[in-house]
Amino acid sequence: MLMKKLLACAFCIVFVSVAQAQIRVVNYNVHYCSADMDAMEAVLDAASADDSHAKAIPVSIFMFQEVTIGKDKILHGLIEESYSAGTYTNSGESGGAQAMFYHADQLIEKPEDHADIYTGATRNADRWHLVGIGENDGIDLWVYSAHLKASKGSENKTQREFGAKAILEDIETLPKGSNVIVVGDMNFYTIREPAYQAFIEVLVDPLGTDEWAGKDDASKHTQSPRKIQKGGLASGGLDDRFDFQFISKSLRDGEGLDIVRGSYHSLGNDGKHYDIAINEGDNLYFSNNKERSNHLATALHEASDHIPVIADYDFKIQGTTKIPSNTTE
Repeated sequence: MLMKKLLACAFCIVFVSVAQAQIRVVNYNVHYCSADMDAMEAVLDAASADDSHAKAIPVSIFMFQEVTIGKDKILHGLIEESYSAGTYTNSGESGGAQAMFYHADQLIEKPEDHADIYTGATRNADRWHLVGIGENDGIDLWVYSAHLKASKGSENKTQREFGAKAILEDIETLPKGSNVIVVGDMNFYTIREPAYQAFIEVLVDPLGTDEWAGKDDASKHTQSPRKIQKGGLASGGLDDRFDFQFISKSLRDGEGLDIVRGSYHSLGNDGKHYDIAINEGDNLYFSNNKERSNHLATALHEASDHIPVIADYDFKIQGTTKIPSNTTE
């Protein structure tokens, strides 16, 4: 009788489910959109189609450096209509300002949280607050873009350190445990740069903290894809790692939003073009498709004097589903 009553009681079978989505973040110094805009469009399209380090997914967030007034609208016209423009500000900054675009099906901006952060040398970094929608509901992400002072020399290093510390001081004002990505053209020459050291005391460099100068680390380099100086574009070949994505420790803790291991890379850099143009000879970026690699290398060469950095981020939410029993007396 007792067993019969127990069977008559309603009960639930509980299943644990994991919802998962991915976002792709790209940062790119576009040199005032002063070069070939057809090539630039090809590069931006290639960023979403890139399957060299992880599966191809649409870029979720573009962040651009060296964007003067009006060039933000040109960039918006080069990417799909599904992208919305983040808050854009420019106070006559030397070196251009920062522009951000986000995939409107995945994210929305909270414009009241936008901020300009003075980083020295008449330049500002920008801060944007993005939250997820749809399958990305639950994502909460603060992104920063900066263009720190260029060139070697102690005074320029001091300016870069000032800028890095200004950004880090702003991060300290965010809610504890915030997900943070800081990108940009940082103009760091070595790991010994005081500004670089300041960043890695608080944030994570996904490529690690080993030295990146030299042929052995050629795949990390982002400037310059050119050997020919033209239209103000820097030459010199690929031999500098100037462009970065630094991330908060919360983005690799195994919970919520996390960087996809091995996804961080320089678009089109096959590691075999140290100190030469990215399109000199054959490019082998896509291991099984030389033609595709060469086409991308040519576009990168003609579009700007930097190449983009790409990283993918996984978003997981663990939940439960309860299914009532149909057992009756």
